[in-house]
Amino acid sequence: MLDAIQTYLKRHRQACLADIAQAVNAPAEAVLPMLELLESKGRIARAQTDTRACGGCTRCDPAALTVWTWQDQAE
Repeated sequence: MLDAIQTYLKRHRQACLADIAQAVNAPAEAVLPMLELLESKGRIARAQTDTRACGGCTRCDPAALTVWTWQDQAE
């Protein structure tokens, strides 16, 4: 699964947890620890999306607002 996540992010450059989980056909709960491992190795980084774009009501799951990006220097 780790290779599939890396391949997906290399190809798409950035994605949210839900998109990555769907792409690798795994539950988000299983994908998140993999993303955190890749982040700790410097291969990916996370960034919060701008909540003002959706009104900032705070009803969304914070994980859904996180975008994971591939880091070129890690290749």
